[in-house]
Amino acid sequence: MPNHLASAGCVRTGIQAPGRALRIMGMVFALAGIGFIASALTTHADDQPYPERVRGFFCNAKQDSLDFLRAQAEGENEEIAANTVNKSIGKFSCAYYLPADAIYTGEHTIIQDGIVYKLHSFMFLPEKVERWSGTAFGSLQQPTNAKHDV
Repeated sequence: MPNHLASAGCVRTGIQAPGRALRIMGMVFALAGIGFIASALTTHADDQPYPERVRGFFCNAKQDSLDFLRAQAEGENEEIAANTVNKSIGKFSCAYYLPADAIYTGEHTIIQDGIVYKLHSFMFLPEKVERWSGTAFGSLQQPTNAKHDV
């Protein structure tokens, strides 16, 4: 057997010396441990909500947001819908907000009178005030070509 193979701990069959195998297994376990720690840190970081920049029409209460979306489903534009809600409750609730920092806190889906409302809750910063925004799927307007008109 050549001298350089004997000094490396190898024989012609290709079997490695036990010391080298242990070093390789140690490196494998070390890399696996680093991967486990990295995945645990990533999972922990994803659990914390981050502020995002939001803008658009928001209402101070969930019911006010529903009324705002209902007015839009009836055909009103956003400004008229916000004024209608504010006048009906006698105080300022629905308005357009310029870009502001807020944390998304949840989604609520409500079905009323054949319309699906998807409401989103945000915690506005730095005031820590909850405000609502959303979308209505469906319409309360009569289509221009209703079946009974044809």
